[in-house]
Amino acid sequence: MNKEKFNHSIDNIDIPLEKLVAREKAAMLQAKKRRKVGRTTRHSLLIACGLCMVLLGSGFVSTGMAAALSNIPLIGPIYAQFSDIASDKIQEDQLTTEIEKQDSQNGLTMTVKEAVYDGGRLIVTVEYTGQKKLSLSEETVGINYITINGQSVKPAIGSTGQDAIDSKTIIEHHQFTLSNPNEYGDKIEVAVHGENLFGYKGKWNVAFPLEKVEGAIHEFYPKVKMKITDKDYAITADKVIFSPLSTRIDLTIDYPAAMDENDTWPWFDFEVVDDKARVFDRLKLQAGMAGDYGHHMVLVLPPMDELPHSLTIKPAEINKEGYREEIKELELVVPFNKK
Repeated sequence: MNKEKFNHSIDNIDIPLEKLVAREKAAMLQAKKRRKVGRTTRHSLLIACGLCMVLLGSGFVSTGMAAALSNIPLIGPIYAQFSDIASDKIQEDQLTTEIEKQDSQNGLTMTVKEAVYDGGRLIVTVEYTGQKKLSLSEETVGINYITINGQSVKPAIGSTGQDAIDSKTIIEHHQFTLSNPNEYGDKIEVAVHGENLFGYKGKWNVAFPLEKVEGAIHEFYPKVKMKITDKDYAITADKVIFSPLSTRIDLTIDYPAAMDENDTWPWFDFEVVDDKARVFDRLKLQAGMAGDYGHHMVLVLPPMDELPHSLTIKPAEINKEGYREEIKELELVVPFNKK
């Protein structure tokens, strides 16, 4: 079965897919709790798109990827292949900056094709070409990571996805939602680093400047809060930012202090619904953690051209069977005063 048919069959699965995604989130939650100190982008996690990462690392040769690269240097369709949260907006508005810088070592060339940055998210697309076959097997992928202004990125949400175009070409997609918006300013220096990649020995480095993409950014500070008294849980919507690459919601999660000490703090699953009844969940919503112990959570939805009048945030817990159980007492309605 080719990758296109395989992905189509996955799309037709309903409850088992939901259960699988839930289990991916539960497994990543445990990893987050174990890694609450000393996080690094070399092993970044994609919280809401774990299933997507599994498929993209499966080793299939993608005809869709090849088609997406057919109009280089504007390779907008590549973001849809990687299910990026802003793929439609990137393609429609041609938001990316052409980079086309490369480093060649020992028969392997690493080329940074495009990048885009809006102060809160950074996306970088990289292409690898080899003189001989490139392998996506776990033993040969090697280490790669990105720095901003010479510093390792500590994102709230981050991922690296890879897919083969042919036996000698691999495309790679990096995406980061930063822990704190605008922490790096409007102009940044980005570098892609690689070591012992895809069966080739050596070190690669491509550095380039990048400016914040043009576009309106709207910030709201609603401070809406809901609380469960018997469990002493509370959720506060502190900030909502509408930007060219995402709709970002920053939440404060309160729970008993003892849960910090014994590492049993809650990781909620979220669904968001706008005032037009559009539902954002599964691959239309990412969730991550800025800081330690899950107190500062970040939700990321696709960017919105038209600002909604409100968003309803629906938290849930994942039960032992892997299904979500909504917590009605913590449901938040976040209004926006557009004036």
